[in-house]
This record gives sequence, structure tokens and C-alpha cells, in this order.
Amino acid sequence: MNTKPSKLTADNSLVILIDHQPGLLMNCKTIEPLTIRNNVVAFANALKVLKVPTIVTMQSLGGFGPVTKELAEALPDVEHVDRTIIDVWQEPRIKKIIEDSGKDHIILGGITLEVCAMFPSLSLREAGYQVYTVMDISGSQSAEIEQWALARLVQAGAIPVSFTAVLMEMLADNSRPEAGPVYGALSASWGLPTFLAEYNK
Repeated sequence: MNTKPSKLTADNSLVILIDHQPGLLMNCKTIEPLTIRNNVVAFANALKVLKVPTIVTMQSLGGFGPVTKELAEALPDVEHVDRTIIDVWQEPRIKKIIEDSGKDHIILGGITLEVCAMFPSLSLREAGYQVYTVMDISGSQSAEIEQWALARLVQAGAIPVSFTAVLMEMLADNSRPEAGPVYGALSASWGLPTFLAEYNK
């Protein structure tokens, strides 16, 4: 498998959204939980426009609650893979979906960065995939923990990115018909409706 970084496209990529559940979000200190929620919903809506295959996971055993209602509503046709194995790559159902997809660029983010996002990032790199860890849909319990996790991710060859950078790289050209719906999906995270309302007063 090619492990050299190359351009992200909707055709070569698969996204995993890991454990965006209320009980985990509330413990995030590096990014406001509401910001993470808005970011992941905007990301999910834009991925849907670009037709990027997406996996959503959760852990019901820990009492963290369901996947956030907003994310579930953004991806109504995507099953929430409930698991007990911490590293999602080690979950047989998820591993099969990834392998069967034929995608070699795996984009993921989750709660928390240092566990639920980092462990599969390391495992997927070891398995030969190009891995992009989305920092602004992930969160940690402290800035120090986030720094330690980021250092380990980069050392392993995972590429830290923002969700907007991922989407813009995939979109590539604002003349594409998907551009309007993609930017529309992002507006909730960027606060554009509020900004425009204030600007037009």
C-alpha cells in the first residue's frame, strides 16, 4: 500500500467519526464541547455532499450516551457501530468496512484525541494506510495531554489537519456544483448566518 502523502479526494478517502457522545464531549477541555459538536456536524454534512464514505462509532457500555442527536440527524443512513474494543481498527466490523472500501486515505477524529483518535491512527499507519487526524473534531482533557498525543501521532506519520482543510482539498475547485452545498454545510460551524445578519443590518 502507498504510504506517501498524496492529495485527498472523495474517491481515495474514507472518514471515521469516533464516539461523538455527550458523556465524552463534556470532558473535553482543549476545545469547547459545543464547538466540537458544531464542527463534526458541519463536516458530516459536507462529506455527504461530496459522497465520502463515512463510519460513525460509539461506545454504549461506558454510559456515555448515544451519538449526538445533531450528528445522527446529519447522517441518518449511517449505522452507528457500537463497540467495546477501544481501537476502532481492531473492531472486526470496522476493519472489514475499511478493507472492503479499497480506500487508502483514512481521515478520522474523535473523543478523546489521545485515546479514541490516536490508537486507530497508530494502528492504521502500521497497517500501511495514509492517516489524517482531524484535530478540531477531537478533544483532550488538557493542553498537555493534547501536546503529548500530537507528538506521538506525528512521530508515527499521521498528518494532523482541520476538517475545513480536508474538505477544501477534496473540493479543489469552487466552480464545481458541489461548492455551494459544501459551503452551506460549513456555515453552521463558521457562524455565517449570524455574521451575515449582523453585517446586513
